[in-house]
This record gives sequence, C-alpha cells and structure tokens, in this order.
Amino acid sequence: MPLAASTARFLLLSVLLLSSPAVTVVRARVTALIVFGDSTVDAGNNNAVPTAVRSNFPPYGRDFPGGRATGRFCNGRVATDFYSEAFGLRPFVPAYLDPDYGIQDFAVGVCFASAGSGLDVATAGVFSVIPLSKQVDYFR
Repeated sequence: MPLAASTARFLLLSVLLLSSPAVTVVRARVTALIVFGDSTVDAGNNNAVPTAVRSNFPPYGRDFPGGRATGRFCNGRVATDFYSEAFGLRPFVPAYLDPDYGIQDFAVGVCFASAGSGLDVATAGVFSVIPLSKQVDYFR
C-alpha cells in the first residue's frame, strides 16, 4: 500500500504541475535540417561520386515530384524529406553534391549522406562512397 500511495501522490503532483500556469512551454523553431548518414537518407550525393552504389534510375523516384529518380534509395522522398516539410521547410532536402543547387539553397537544409557509408572509413572505401568523416568535413 505505501507504494500505491506514493505513486498516487506523484501522479497528483505531476498533473498539478503540468496544468499550472507557471509552467512555460518552449517551442523551438527549426530553421534548417542538416543530414549526415547512409542510403536511408542519401538525397543523391552518390550521383556525383564514382561508385556503383546509385539509385538514379527507375524504378527509384517514381513517386517523387516529376517521377524522376534523384538518387534517393526509395520510390519518392526519404524520411528526412518528410521531417523537413513537417518543420515548415522545403518538401525535400537537396544533396550537397547536386550541381543544380548552390550554397544559397542550403540555408534551410542540406544532405551530406552517402549510400554505402558507415562509421568506419574502410566501409566507405570498399564502395568508393563518402565516409561519415568526409561528410562532416563537407559541412565544415
């Protein structure tokens, strides 16, 4: 019984504190989405490197606006594209190495991810892709 009473008091205090007007809710505004990673979030950087690990051909991209394969390893947008849109940014995050975009386009987000990369530089070396360490260097 003492445990149940303690739990009840804790829940009552939690409800009172959370409903108190003294509690301030801070809502952060996301101004940009910077993406590092592998094929789960690659927006097409591998299109610009000499590797066989690419997805810039059908059936990839069939649900992307315009039905074009962008280098994303999916049929449309990757998870970070949906996050970008949910944060009120553009509906997709451009690839850093995409020649159609410049530095001014990256003000609200950019993707440095490369399919086939990993934490170990040797993993990326096997596939001739951009290792995580190089992705971070690009960001700097």
